[in-house]
Amino acid sequence: MNIGADTMKAFSDAGSFQDRIVAFVDVMGVKNKMQHANTPSDLTMYATILNSHAHQPFAEGKLHISMFSDCMYIVTEVQYLDKLICLLSNFAYTMLHNRLVTIIPDGKGSFNDIIDWDCFKLRGGITYGKVFVLDEAAKNKGILLNTNMVLGSAPIRAYELESTKAIYPRIIVDDLFVAMLNELGKEADECHFTRDSEDGYYYLDFLDYMCMGNREKTRIFDLLGGCIDYIKAELDQALIKNKAIH
Repeated sequence: MNIGADTMKAFSDAGSFQDRIVAFVDVMGVKNKMQHANTPSDLTMYATILNSHAHQPFAEGKLHISMFSDCMYIVTEVQYLDKLICLLSNFAYTMLHNRLVTIIPDGKGSFNDIIDWDCFKLRGGITYGKVFVLDEAAKNKGILLNTNMVLGSAPIRAYELESTKAIYPRIIVDDLFVAMLNELGKEADECHFTRDSEDGYYYLDFLDYMCMGNREKTRIFDLLGGCIDYIKAELDQALIKNKAIH
């Protein structure tokens, strides 16, 4: 195996960049978990959730996923938009609903559940534009590479959306993505994207997707009660810390 030669071969006859959907997602809170982890096993649950969602059978051959640390690039064709929305919605919900349930006998023939919440939040950006996936190009030529390289202007835009525009936990889209939806004859809301009244960005409403548009019937917030309390406590601690700094 000659890595340099294989890489150059993967680029040969590449032609131009392709117009595709590109998403960049960051799992917020993992950096802090890594800094305070005593052993790698402390990160088992996070890694398991991340890896299992990156290898969903329904996404095989349809979504190209590049993972590194607490981040993920997803590249796909417009015809697989529904697969992308499904993956991101389930990923966001599972991360948010992450918890450890310990069942303890109460000595009276019954059991008590002790729930230890550990909610992760996703922040990300989705765009549409020029991209080249090196490992995918290599695979099409019978070459096995594992570079995780995603190149082009669209990956840069997706990253900038996440890092400079999303601000708080949400996955937003830009005008290029909305224009792509319009060309497909779709409206943002029918694809579970909701417009933020504050800054005008559309974001993926993953709870709406998980409820299939009917939150009241599903009563999903009843399921997330402990998670909401966990996040409120996190916010209170962050505000106290910020006040102490300033």
